[in-house]
Amino acid sequence: MADDQDKSQQTEDASEKRLEDARKKGQVATSREPSTAISFLLLASLPITGVGAWMAVRLEDLLVSYLSGKVKIDFTPEGMQILLMDLALDIALLVLPVAIPMVLLGMLVVFLVTGPVFTFETLQPKMEKVSPMKGFGRLFSTKSLAEFVKSVLKLSIISLICWYVVSDLFLPAIQSTRKGVHDIVLLMLEGSVAIIGLVAVFFFVIALADVIYQRWEHAKSMKMSMKEVRDEHKESEGDPQLKAKIRQIQMEQAQNRMMADVPKADVVITNPTHFAVALKYDELGFSAPKVIAKGQDNIAQKIKALAKESGVPIRENKLLARSLFKDVEIGQQIPEQLFEAVAVILAEIFKMKTPR
Repeated sequence: MADDQDKSQQTEDASEKRLEDARKKGQVATSREPSTAISFLLLASLPITGVGAWMAVRLEDLLVSYLSGKVKIDFTPEGMQILLMDLALDIALLVLPVAIPMVLLGMLVVFLVTGPVFTFETLQPKMEKVSPMKGFGRLFSTKSLAEFVKSVLKLSIISLICWYVVSDLFLPAIQSTRKGVHDIVLLMLEGSVAIIGLVAVFFFVIALADVIYQRWEHAKSMKMSMKEVRDEHKESEGDPQLKAKIRQIQMEQAQNRMMADVPKADVVITNPTHFAVALKYDELGFSAPKVIAKGQDNIAQKIKALAKESGVPIRENKLLARSLFKDVEIGQQIPEQLFEAVAVILAEIFKMKTPR
């Protein structure tokens, strides 16, 4: 009941992070049907290629050799063993030139369908894999039932295809006993090509439907609940409360550094209650005065208090204080349009500092 409830709560599409984590564990939408369909399509195309003609000639030579009596059969155990080994080698030489490309092409198709997946996660031993109860549950799961129905459907349709083709060739097959090996080979190839061609078309349809179903099933299994979405967001973006605390600490540290620079200022401009801006001017340099501290309301009052304590001159100029606070950041030089107003104040202060 709990599992059903959890499944019912999984209403959100999987995030990119969840899909990527699942891929790292080997959990992807996979289907074996496309590789099977490609294999049958490759076999069905052999008659129109040189490989098909070569296989037909080779098959005819083998039948002539074994049916005409050219191959001497020793019915002793050693002789039968040699006969079976020779026959297996001949069949391998006939089949491998087609089987190897089919296997490689099937692997390529699986790679194109699922994408690159390199993981050892599925090879790691897990207790749930050997648990009888877990195995029993997987045996009667929805996925297992779908695979069973699909297998029965494939077997039934392939059997019907074989019956349909063989029933038309039944009479020619009986008549071929009175004909030569060449006619028998042609009849075998005709029946094989017909069966493989129809099966290839059937598996192509099955593969297309299975890929769509597997992707839908995978997307369904990867769905997330709202709680999982929120937890993942917290994990990736960070806890909002923690981030707010970090921002607060950073602001306090920046404010402390700013306050430490107030005693170095040449003057503090105020408006007088809401804004306070501390300016520093290097008389020996060629740069304009720059803002080394500024604040509003409570911070402005702290700047003024620290300036009084440090003996930094304080001058009231409402428009200038507002402009400096609004337009100039800490560490920046004042703009050209404020040069004259600031110069008047600094000249007065430096004049007072100059001994008579």
